[in-house]
Amino acid sequence: MPTRGLRHLPIDISKKSLGGNNLPIVKCLCGVEIMIVPNVKLMSQAIEAHILKHKKKAKDPKEAEIEAERIRDELITQILDKASQT
Repeated sequence: MPTRGLRHLPIDISKKSLGGNNLPIVKCLCGVEIMIVPNVKLMSQAIEAHILKHKKKAKDPKEAEIEAERIRDELITQILDKASQT
């Protein structure tokens, strides 16, 4: 399972400590995969860290905020969809 999203987290966690390949992922529109972790605070930090990368690419601050909201909404929607399937 890809762990690219884990590097966004501010603490050192491993797939083994999180249950390995049993955790689902969400995929950003840019293609980056973020592992869904069973901790709301860590999940939020991972999403916001990824969104920051998108915001840095935008040239206009207003455009950056619009992009951030779009990405945030998409990722949260995916998380809620996966949570409702369990």
